[in-house]
Amino acid sequence: MSALTPRVAAELADIVYQIERPSASGIYRLNMANYEVRNCFNFDLSEGPVRGVSGGSLFSLFNKTTGFALVGKGINQFANDYVVTIRGTHINRDWLTNGNIGLTGGDNNTMVHAGFNKAFNSMKKALEKILAPLLSGNASATVHCVGHSLGGALASLTADWLKNNYKCNVNLYTFGAPRVGMHAFSKKHTGTLNAIYRCTHGADPVPMIPLWPFVHAPYAGTEYRLDSGSGISVEAHGMAENKAPGYLNTANSRSWQALNQRSSLNLEQVRLKYENRNQASFSTYWADKISGALITLLKDAGYYTAVMAQAAIGTGLTFYDLLARSLESIAKASTHFAEQARGLLGHMLVFARQAVTTVTELSFRFIRWVFDKTLVALYRSARDAISSVA
Repeated sequence: MSALTPRVAAELADIVYQIERPSASGIYRLNMANYEVRNCFNFDLSEGPVRGVSGGSLFSLFNKTTGFALVGKGINQFANDYVVTIRGTHINRDWLTNGNIGLTGGDNNTMVHAGFNKAFNSMKKALEKILAPLLSGNASATVHCVGHSLGGALASLTADWLKNNYKCNVNLYTFGAPRVGMHAFSKKHTGTLNAIYRCTHGADPVPMIPLWPFVHAPYAGTEYRLDSGSGISVEAHGMAENKAPGYLNTANSRSWQALNQRSSLNLEQVRLKYENRNQASFSTYWADKISGALITLLKDAGYYTAVMAQAAIGTGLTFYDLLARSLESIAKASTHFAEQARGLLGHMLVFARQAVTTVTELSFRFIRWVFDKTLVALYRSARDAISSVA
């Protein structure tokens, strides 16, 4: 079982954007003249690409007139392999607001992002119609699931569904994809699939969402950081060759070992001092740092396990209402924890580029306001990045 090279995986994530709509004559065509993937997979577009269902989906492309995925059959060294590549898409902005993120059971029997799962379920029948005849009773087959942006989230759910239903080998390749589930999903997803190749750019905001307690897979593994970008940039999310840096450009390698790897799990304890808050900046580095400081504070105060348990089962409160209530209680417990919370909130305000970063109270109302400002800043960048590619 061979893995796709970074270059071929990136080409697959890129070419699927060509089949959103047919030509004026109603024909779908793929231009793969300069792509290595033409020597790896064949795509039969005689009946068009995989299309979505009509009406009611959270993704605007899921209707009968747009293509959202390609299924290819392997040739040469990839004979008896198949590929499913899913493109990125616009998403209803309400589903990118953290207060509206719901959880639902996924195909690996853990809780996943309800919006992503709803989108996947709406395309499942179309995929099953094509893949069932190819994979039923073919446990030796390998399926490569590929996706960029929100297509990466759907590729992740597709990979779990394929593994659970057809018991075949499944590899996953994502570029600039968001988080799909929490710890239980990430652990089971990692243990189920044969291999996961998660690629990011340093300034891409989309892999930062949804925020903790959602986590990336592979759990406690590595991501392939394809550039040295810093800050947060909408342009860093681009896939195509004409984007800067463009995942198609930065993944231009025939070896995964040749690419830069970094840990995808932040185990560092982080305690932020209020007087140092102006060192923060609007960047993916500080988004990670602030998440680490929040987790550290919850663990230090003995609240982490309870918060995670309530997040997993859902409550009448949104997750950030729950967090704000918890931080208010933590701050009341001791002056030490109050100062630790003050440092966290001060850094969050600087991260969110607020003109006033003074923390004068630690009430639920103020803490929730700080969370809102931070979430709005990050999610706005992520929405803009997602909209720019679809």
